[in-house]
Amino acid sequence: MYVNDLKKSIKNVIKYEYIKERKSLLHIGYGIDNNFVRCTGASIYSFVKNNINEKMAFHIVAHNLSNDSKEKFKILAKDNNINIYIYEIDSSFFKDFPTQFSWPTATYFRFLLPIILNNIERLLYIDADVICLGKIREIFNINLENHIIGAISESEIANKERNKILGLNNHIYFNAGVLLIDIKKWNEFNVLDKAIEILNKYRNILTCLDQDMLNMVLTNHIKYLDKKFNWLNWWNYKDVENININNIVLMHFTAHPKPWDLAWNVSPICTSFNKDIYKNFEDMTPWKNMPLIPPKNYKEMEHYAKDLKKRGYYLESLKWYKNYLINKIIFFKEKNNGKKRDFNNRSSR
Repeated sequence: MYVNDLKKSIKNVIKYEYIKERKSLLHIGYGIDNNFVRCTGASIYSFVKNNINEKMAFHIVAHNLSNDSKEKFKILAKDNNINIYIYEIDSSFFKDFPTQFSWPTATYFRFLLPIILNNIERLLYIDADVICLGKIREIFNINLENHIIGAISESEIANKERNKILGLNNHIYFNAGVLLIDIKKWNEFNVLDKAIEILNKYRNILTCLDQDMLNMVLTNHIKYLDKKFNWLNWWNYKDVENININNIVLMHFTAHPKPWDLAWNVSPICTSFNKDIYKNFEDMTPWKNMPLIPPKNYKEMEHYAKDLKKRGYYLESLKWYKNYLINKIIFFKEKNNGKKRDFNNRSSR
């Protein structure tokens, strides 16, 4: 029902092709906007660096990419002898879908990939903040045992909380940042239509947006994979001595701040183990030497100020605490003014 409408959102396809042989290609997909370009570049390079004998094609569904970003992806593809396809879309199809600061509209772009790539057998969908640390052929060779996707379970706390809220019984809640997708089964099951039905019916409880939607739609159709294929970076961060990097294939930087944020180096989740993992890959891409991103909202500013204080950077902490207070006041002023305008508009009808 919705597939044809979503197909129409594709406005342009950019192809950077440097591999002619396509039969043995491993297909990896992303959904991003321009805010996640640099980490997508680092992610792609991490796959290439750790899988030099593999032929890979990277598919990026994107909205509002700058010309500079497109040029950098072209350089990345050429320098590493890979194929990169960019599907530029009009995101108006998703205009009424709920978003959050850390879950922008681009989170829904993953729904396009199985529709676009309906001529391939399998796709590995990857969030842009995932870094590859090992051999990826292993995950592509996994027998999905007639399931639609392969996925990795979330933490025990998230599993318990989300299943209770979503009313899921006998279900293991999975993280949607790494999905091994059987394209044919996904499309035959009409995942997109079912997900939108879930959204229309349960919008108010979908705190984790499309991840919640996918858990509800795909329950009983999931092959659960080893955690090494989606190692969340905050797992065991207080016990780094017992983490073996050789046992991690895909590291997922889910928690905030991210490694490209200014706040990363003073955050408690930045450890001797993971501190430079992301940076080491970004430094080998056209996005090297990009400045770190400062806190963007009052909540991030507050966390940054507290972390600076804990690390002994007192003057810098005071500066950011001041920024936090100013931005918090501005935020709630604007929020209250918005409520007043809404009330006045409704009263005048």
